[in-house]
Amino acid sequence: MLLFSVFAVVCGLSAVSAQRVLALPDPKSCSKRVKHAVWTDPLGATHNYFFSWLHKPTAELEVDWLDARNICRRHCMDAVSLETLQENEFVKQQMARYGVKYIWTSGRKCDFDGCDRADLQPLLVNGWFWSGSEAKIPPTDQRALGDWSHTGGDQRPQPDNREDDEGEPCLAILNNFYNDGIKWHDVACYHEKPFICEDSEPLLEYARSRGTEFQI
Repeated sequence: MLLFSVFAVVCGLSAVSAQRVLALPDPKSCSKRVKHAVWTDPLGATHNYFFSWLHKPTAELEVDWLDARNICRRHCMDAVSLETLQENEFVKQQMARYGVKYIWTSGRKCDFDGCDRADLQPLLVNGWFWSGSEAKIPPTDQRALGDWSHTGGDQRPQPDNREDDEGEPCLAILNNFYNDGIKWHDVACYHEKPFICEDSEPLLEYARSRGTEFQI
């Protein structure tokens, strides 16, 4: 996994904006976190997932990108990161199985202080990463290494950054919105969607160090 320290302002525990910050894990909530599915990667590591649409308190809930991450983070999880095509296929199968029309992932385009590094340019191609794991997403012009859609609202290949005000720095998976199958799309982060959470070992370790009375 390639760590991307420039993304600490989004991935870490620091403020995202003057009003909104990334949530810290709550040990009690972590001990009671719900796991709807387990997937084993090719190296034998297991990954636990929470699907917001299967949990009664969140079944009808749709939230923006940061709120999705924070709900996950309070439970020692984070929005799902899809570092391999195998994991991506697993998530797509779950969306197809339950007829989910879209979800948030932890995918993010670097568009904040520190993103002017030469190796990240152009940002639409080289600036994407999984904020939940700090792993870099392959360049978007290497289509076989990702799962970006060939089309979108303007009939252009994704990512296209088509919204004028905020742009589209967050990565969602849409289920056949543009007759394109279940594919990645860049989306403005204020849009509201269901989400998938995935266990985060750093957040689990953080909670274990601060909530010794809970079994995490």
